[in-house]
Amino acid sequence: MKRAANRQRRRRSAIAGAFVAHTKDMRESYAWRHLPDNARRLLDRLEIEHMRHAGAENGRLICTYADLAEHGIRRASVPLAIRQCVELGFLRISGQGQRSISSFRAPSLYVLTYLGGCGDSPVPTNDWLRIKSDTDAAAALL
Repeated sequence: MKRAANRQRRRRSAIAGAFVAHTKDMRESYAWRHLPDNARRLLDRLEIEHMRHAGAENGRLICTYADLAEHGIRRASVPLAIRQCVELGFLRISGQGQRSISSFRAPSLYVLTYLGGCGDSPVPTNDWLRIKSDTDAAAALL
């Protein structure tokens, strides 16, 4: 009887569906505080991609300019948003893409440094921790 009650309690408190957890330390960090809006949109879109692959593809996340444009980032703003995420330590490029020529397409591959995953996903490196002050964050965004 007690086991059944415990199972029901766990089910009620379980999160339904895919989710991404952000730590309190990350959300309070200098790096997060200085993250521009388009860079946050980029991370949001990559987190959605991470969840679509059940957390098993971090390191091989693909997100095209068209995907990002649908998510509210102008195409001309995408390269800056990527650089900002990389410089603040939230993102790493694991495979550099190339421009599309005809039917040949080679998209970039991304790693969210603050997320773990399953399968071949790398261990989180939390590169954002290297930003220790407002000055460091501002310098990273130059």
